[in-house]
Amino acid sequence: MKRKHLTLLFVLVLIIIVSYGLYYWLGDKSRVEKPVELIKVRFAMNPRFLGEAAFHLAYRNGYFKEEGLDIVLIKNPAGWQSLKNLFEGDADIANVADLPISYSALDKKKYTDFERGDFYIITDLIYSNKIQQALARKDRGIYAPEDIKGKRVGLFRGTTADFFLDAFLTEYNLKALDIEVVNMGVIEQVEALVKGDLDVIFSWQPHILNAQKLLGDKAIILPTKLTYTTAWLSVVMKEYAEEHPEVLEKYLRAIHKANQFIKENREEAITIHAEMSGVDREVFASLWDDIDYKLSLSEALLTTLEDEARWIIRSKLTDQTEVPNFLDFIYFDAMEKIKPDGITIIR
Repeated sequence: MKRKHLTLLFVLVLIIIVSYGLYYWLGDKSRVEKPVELIKVRFAMNPRFLGEAAFHLAYRNGYFKEEGLDIVLIKNPAGWQSLKNLFEGDADIANVADLPISYSALDKKKYTDFERGDFYIITDLIYSNKIQQALARKDRGIYAPEDIKGKRVGLFRGTTADFFLDAFLTEYNLKALDIEVVNMGVIEQVEALVKGDLDVIFSWQPHILNAQKLLGDKAIILPTKLTYTTAWLSVVMKEYAEEHPEVLEKYLRAIHKANQFIKENREEAITIHAEMSGVDREVFASLWDDIDYKLSLSEALLTTLEDEARWIIRSKLTDQTEVPNFLDFIYFDAMEKIKPDGITIIR
């Protein structure tokens, strides 16, 4: 009888152990496989710009999701509009060129009705000195830079093209009063130049190449010795960086993966960027090798920002008289963890 009771007890214990194991391995399988909740990040960007290639790759290839980020896209035709989204609280991260940053460091109300000087640059996404160009119509008698005197020039005020135009005029001993500047968006510039409403445009790629293809033999790229380096910066509010440092690290890690993909899969990378931007693949293919896709915070970036600030002050586009310390606007922590060798700023 005693042996029978022991046998029953053994069977009962065995049943409990098996049931316990089944609960965890089978019965609670949904708990084990439950997906990690993604962190929502509102991202403002310019989809047609070459500088967004790494972002598009990270988005299409799922690198953001691998890092636990759910990216909500906000698309704009120019970076300063993305910066405005950031300042007004509609975006968490924004990609923008360098000049709007220089303006914002000097004039805190430049892109918003509210004073905002509390932002950080977390990385520069590209390196290129061939993005900004001037395109003219030869049938308007323009064959050399000096020939733009008295002509109608298309320009998107407040963008990097604005600074580029000023440097171009200085290079050829021209003055702002020598030309008629027409302020309009970059896409509208191409249309106006092709229609003949403009004689010249100062813009960036791929818009210059689009206009050149449409004009054919009538188009001429005006030469310059300027080595103006275009930056494409990821920017956040200081408060966001302090409260969500892990998000910035995840973001940079996803972009770094995309940069590696670009290096190893050139043709596929071009195709994906063209599909996501809605731009002819041939346009990007012809410009692709002019850009180095890499994460950086460089001394050259500081120099560019300072040069732009001096130009803004000299042009009396701000009431400020001193160049700000741009180190106050740079967040190093995320880059130090993800791409420390990309930091060459002297601190």
